[in-house]
Amino acid sequence: MTDGTRCQVQLADLVLDESYQVRHKLNAPAIGRYADAMRSGSEFPSIVIAKVGGAPIVLDGFHRVYAARRIGLEALPAILVEREDDELRWLAAEANLKHGVPLNRGETRKLLSAYVKAGRHRLGKRRVKSSRDIAKDLHGLASHATILKWMKSDFPSVYRQMTDRRPEGTGEGGLPEVDQEEVRHQAALSAIDRLKAESRGIEDQARRGEVIAYLRTALEDIEQALPWEPLAPAEALETDGF
Repeated sequence: MTDGTRCQVQLADLVLDESYQVRHKLNAPAIGRYADAMRSGSEFPSIVIAKVGGAPIVLDGFHRVYAARRIGLEALPAILVEREDDELRWLAAEANLKHGVPLNRGETRKLLSAYVKAGRHRLGKRRVKSSRDIAKDLHGLASHATILKWMKSDFPSVYRQMTDRRPEGTGEGGLPEVDQEEVRHQAALSAIDRLKAESRGIEDQARRGEVIAYLRTALEDIEQALPWEPLAPAEALETDGF
């Protein structure tokens, strides 16, 4: 059970940060199925989000957000969680274990990375789990031999602990902190570059004018620099999502 809060969020506010997504690409047929189901009135589980550096980041629900945008929805129900960043990345990665589309080898390796960075490989402060136990935690998506191989390459100090090549408790050490404001800053600049590139392909003056008007409204929002808040007051709840 994970504590969270229920709220409504505007789709336009959501940040789909690929660093919180273990899948290398989204499943287009799944987005189409979700869009058709939403259009017919089917209810979907709430997406899961977290406020990181002031921005609402989608942890679970990329396909639902794209489907909702496709049919013109403006808002979705969401569960807002609060965790440290590494734990948020694990929650986002773990959510993919419950989806119908299996992870490929590269995505499974990214899942393992999120697992380790969140400290899920540890047994207390001085011990680490065996490769077989980790394989079970990852629902058998990788064999214990593959996990050892990836650990040796990606987390050598954890590998040494797992194979008893260094004293217990020496661990991976502190990982560098991520400057979330700089992440959002660079993402915003990249989005502007993409906007300029995409706009070159809009020759219709009415469509171009719509983009310009929307951009002017967005600039006003940016200049006001108001912190993000959900649409509706949050209601405390517990969810089985993780």
